[in-house]
Amino acid sequence: MSGEGPVVCLGHVAIDYLGIVPHLPAKNTKLELERLIVQGGGPAATAAVTLARLGRRVCFVGTVGGDDAGRRTLDELRAESVDVSLVERQPGASSQFAFIMVDRVSADRTILWSRGTLRPLDPRAVDPERVKTARGLLVDSLEPAAALVAVRIAREAGVPVVIDAGTLREGVQALLPFCDHIVASEVFAGQIAPGGTIDDALEAIAAFRPRSAVVTLGERGCATLAEGERFDTPGFAVEAVDTTGAGDVFHGAWLHAVLEGWEARRAAVFSNAVAAMACRELGGRTAIPDAAEAETFIRERGAAPPFRRSPRRR
Repeated sequence: MSGEGPVVCLGHVAIDYLGIVPHLPAKNTKLELERLIVQGGGPAATAAVTLARLGRRVCFVGTVGGDDAGRRTLDELRAESVDVSLVERQPGASSQFAFIMVDRVSADRTILWSRGTLRPLDPRAVDPERVKTARGLLVDSLEPAAALVAVRIAREAGVPVVIDAGTLREGVQALLPFCDHIVASEVFAGQIAPGGTIDDALEAIAAFRPRSAVVTLGERGCATLAEGERFDTPGFAVEAVDTTGAGDVFHGAWLHAVLEGWEARRAAVFSNAVAAMACRELGGRTAIPDAAEAETFIRERGAAPPFRRSPRRR
């Protein structure tokens, strides 16, 4: 059984520079920014903020440099009540960052990003006791060596594991047999089942024997294979300003649903709702709701059938 300690989120944290533009620029043109904000980002870190907003105690494990960007990322996580005591600080290294141009009309984005000069997270930075006693573990695909240590410990301890399978980069496939919930992007789906359909991707993911295989589909919602059932869950229509981080938010919401003991259908509706709500403002974290706000949003849209609770495994 999982422990009673904070949820552990392990992976990438960055600083995002987000600007709204009238349209995405063509080559050799100039555009005036209509708005600019600076905010923390990164898949596992934004999932950590999501879980904290939903009422979970959370610990983030990742790397930052000794620069202003690194200090800012940690300050923002602390402000969200996320424990950063296990973050590996690398003096003299520059932190990860992304510059994101957001089309004012369509909310489409162009992202330029850099890992900075950080070394990969040292697997020795994974605290076995913190993982063993965690309520849950979330890893992304950007720190596969450290994540492999963590997911193995979690599996042995019966701690539920969600992976944000964004890209099938080197080392990620080794993580999948240890993950209870594999929540993949469309990019990952196309990589794990080249030339295939979403159903083909779900079957390929299911071969790793997770409790749930999910492919996120942006505004179209998500596709799921879980509990012996294959189903699609439509997304929620919102006035989208910026879709940055929506997938990261979905992953955090999915782990929250798992820890609540909800069945997969309810987890899909809830995760779609929280991700959609996060798109209403500029920045991946600005509009992440709390749990009560999300449940109200779902009820007001008539998407709250009488779900049953799933029995907890282990």
